Amino acid sequence: MLKKWIKYIAIAIILIGIILFVAIHYIAPYGIVQPPKISEDLTPQELNLTSEALEVQTDDNIILKGHWIKSETDTTLGLVILLHGIGGCKEHFLTLSKDLAYEGIESVLFDSRAHGESGGEFCTYGFKEKNDISKIVDLIKSQNPNIKIGMWGNSLGGAIAIQALEKDKRIEFGLIESTFRELDEIVYDYKNRILKGFGFKFISDYALKRAGHVADFNPAEVKPIRSVKNIEQPIFMTHGDADISISLNYGKDLFDNLKSQDKELLIVEGGGHFDLFTKGGPEYKTKLFNFIKRQL
Repeated sequence: MLKKWIKYIAIAIILIGIILFVAIHYIAPYGIVQPPKISEDLTPQELNLTSEALEVQTDDNIILKGHWIKSETDTTLGLVILLHGIGGCKEHFLTLSKDLAYEGIESVLFDSRAHGESGGEFCTYGFKEKNDISKIVDLIKSQNPNIKIGMWGNSLGGAIAIQALEKDKRIEFGLIESTFRELDEIVYDYKNRILKGFGFKFISDYALKRAGHVADFNPAEVKPIRSVKNIEQPIFMTHGDADISISLNYGKDLFDNLKSQDKELLIVEGGGHFDLFTKGGPEYKTKLFNFIKRQL
């Protein structure tokens, strides 16, 4: 009887091992780099905004789609590129674009690669996206060489913005909301939250390394904490003190390491990962808009 139970246990261990290997080697890597693709049924025209369709071809021949929202005032102060988070889409920013337009600030909002209506299979968390941003800046400058350009990124968008600000000095300022320090760190954090603390970091590191092979990028290079040390442009950073998706400590660390001398950190009391405008109230929006106007 004992031998029989030992045999059953051995078979169960083998089966569990196989299942875990398949999950870690084949399923988890795609879960990291293939976010769900969503788009919302909302257009600039429905908000009575003046706009033009935007298409940009990346270095690896992916077509990014978006909108260029024009100023609704007699003068244009400048332009802000808006970057959504993981699994997000350009439509999430249309209401913000409308508010900016009525302040004389144009905006470019687009679906990042592997998101929304844009092409591409894989998200690389800024590794390739920072080059995509430079292509967008090229397009903007080709139509208006003297316009001042800033960036506003939330979560993943904030990480992309940090890496783009380091790379492309034509981007003159940045607003960074609720983002991470290092890709391997945040992948481990998300794994812990989903699996209720089960597993070790070497497991998420292995899955991330596999994801890098799948999506043809080096995850070890995605380190906003390193990028901020080379950013001299003015930066306004915000983070909620109740954010369970990305720790406030990451935001503080990024801010402390920013090379820029013109920087501000706003901690939103009670703010989570998706509700900074709600928790921050009108004062939150006013501070961000005032920062933009000072740069323009």
